[in-house]
Amino acid sequence: MTDSYNLYGVPGLIEMPTAENAADGEFSGSFSRSGDQTRTALTFQFSPRLSGTFRYTKIPDYGGGTDYYDRNFDLRFQFLDETKYLPSVAVGFQDIVGTSLYSAEYLVATKSIGEQLRFTAGLGWGRLGSYGSIAEFGSRDFVVREEGGEFNVEQWFSGPVAPFGGVAWSPTDKLTFKAEYSSDAYEVETRRGLVDYDSPWNFGAEYRFNEGVSVSVASLYGSEIGAQVNFTLNPKRPLLGPGNETGPLPVRPRPSRSADPAAWGQEWTTDPADLAGLEGGIDKALANEGIKLRAISLEGTRADVRIENNRYYAEAQAIGRTARILTRALPPSVEILTVTPVRDGVPASQISFRRSDLERLENASSDAILSEAVFSEEMVGLPDGMEFVDPSYPETNWYLGTYLGFGLFDPDEPIRGDFGIRVGGSVTLMPGVVASGSVKYRLVGNTEEASAKQRSENVPVVRTDFREYARATDVFVDTLQLAYFGRPAPELYSRVTAGVLERMYTGVSTELMWKPLDGPLAIGGEVNYVVKRDYDGGFGLQDYDVVTGHASAYYDFANGYNVQLDAGRYLAGDYGGTLTLERRFDNGWRFGAYATMTEVSAEDFGDGSFDKGLYMQVPLGWATGQPSKSIHSFSISPFTSDGGQRVRVDDRLYERVRRYHKPDIEGSGGRFWR
Repeated sequence: MTDSYNLYGVPGLIEMPTAENAADGEFSGSFSRSGDQTRTALTFQFSPRLSGTFRYTKIPDYGGGTDYYDRNFDLRFQFLDETKYLPSVAVGFQDIVGTSLYSAEYLVATKSIGEQLRFTAGLGWGRLGSYGSIAEFGSRDFVVREEGGEFNVEQWFSGPVAPFGGVAWSPTDKLTFKAEYSSDAYEVETRRGLVDYDSPWNFGAEYRFNEGVSVSVASLYGSEIGAQVNFTLNPKRPLLGPGNETGPLPVRPRPSRSADPAAWGQEWTTDPADLAGLEGGIDKALANEGIKLRAISLEGTRADVRIENNRYYAEAQAIGRTARILTRALPPSVEILTVTPVRDGVPASQISFRRSDLERLENASSDAILSEAVFSEEMVGLPDGMEFVDPSYPETNWYLGTYLGFGLFDPDEPIRGDFGIRVGGSVTLMPGVVASGSVKYRLVGNTEEASAKQRSENVPVVRTDFREYARATDVFVDTLQLAYFGRPAPELYSRVTAGVLERMYTGVSTELMWKPLDGPLAIGGEVNYVVKRDYDGGFGLQDYDVVTGHASAYYDFANGYNVQLDAGRYLAGDYGGTLTLERRFDNGWRFGAYATMTEVSAEDFGDGSFDKGLYMQVPLGWATGQPSKSIHSFSISPFTSDGGQRVRVDDRLYERVRRYHKPDIEGSGGRFWR
């Protein structure tokens, strides 16, 4: 395991890779300069063995006096761990879907000698086989692809192969010295006069300020100087520790029946004053925890409550705190406690506990109590005997805040963005029926200056006119819609949304999803009819409408790994599919990558050849240490084209429902007793 990254942003020495991996789940951002080249790299350790890197490189005066911007993606897999006698071994693929300017493959081994020395040796192909080759495996055409975006599988591990290696010495925990023999001859840069290549030997030093920040400097090729700053964070390590929210109330054990038989009586069930007092006490105690009591049913031996969690990202934490409060508020005769979380009045599941289990397992693990819990489905209507605590509708929520919209890796500018004010709100008209909307006012920004995307006459313009939207107005209606969420049958969920769906489209979106309460598989279908909005941000429409739709399959693997497959028709009328791979963490972090292939050819798609991107979700509570349901989402899509584009709709069913089902509640169950 390592926290040392090379100038390409991957675990390594100076420019050469090593066979070490970062800590599982670690996210790294590096900014480096090698001679006149600048590189920005984002690396994520997707699993203990697999990592991926997205890199953006600026090469000044690449040709004709213009700067060149290159985007590329790496994958690496460590297939052997280091042991007492054997090194760790990894295989890597560099620039596998880019222009092939940095295309390379490698096999590398790293072995530690004591605590301070690490030796690395490897074999490289492609760019890493261009200096000091010792053999050749077939031929390899080194061609820089103008549009990029296509996998260069036919070239993997072909052409000249060359050795590389090096050593890292860490005399202290903060300081590391490095030396390496590079197998990269920088042939393209040398031919263009961008690099004065005198030697394959590179030397450098790295200093770690703390667990998350390091800087390094290096002597490169015998003629250049390189420098880098690197930032790392790990979703598993909150910035302020495990959290500093107020601790929950303890479970209140009941007196034994033999010691106090009168306390176990059920006379309270026939006294309206007693029932009202119990309900009021539970309502007040839950409100102090940021949980709203929606409905309640009290009987002699059981209690059923419906709650809406307004504070905790993990539903398990809200359910656990509710269960504790019920043990403190209810008479001893109540043994079965059932908690049903709802959203907008719509339940997705209910969880039942034996009170005696809560008393017995309070100091055990969360897994222990959840293994005793019984999960079952609940429908929209109230069961017999249950009453709303506050049935008044409509219920209104408003907000005023800021927004930051940004685009990364524009061909002419690395970062573009807009910053402004967002005003919005929602009105729950009745359980499952929600009206919502928002208006944005841009204060500053430069997205209207983004580079024009080359368009094809064969593909309708559905996204590449985003500059026209940015240029037309600073004030616009972002969304304004009415949504209905239903439960047509057990294991079935439905959604109908109509109105202004997003900045570019208005229309109607319908969705139906089958998802068992305790299973990893979900299957859904969506059909949309949308019309393109005018650029001015109002309610006018353009002369473009389309019917889109997708069939979707979702599978929840163990340990937070998820896969989603969508197939259907996209906004340009093109047919194809999208594959999404995602890693989730129980505190709300998400990191994923997607790729969409449709019948739009690479030539018609233009730069990038097909739609692809990365996205990340960061929970506010992870950074502040305070419980919060707020999240911030970021996405990186280096190519905005017209092929493979979907309409953006709020509250699609899978993300809305899954958090209340058994796998997610058990996955975040470590927070049940928090």
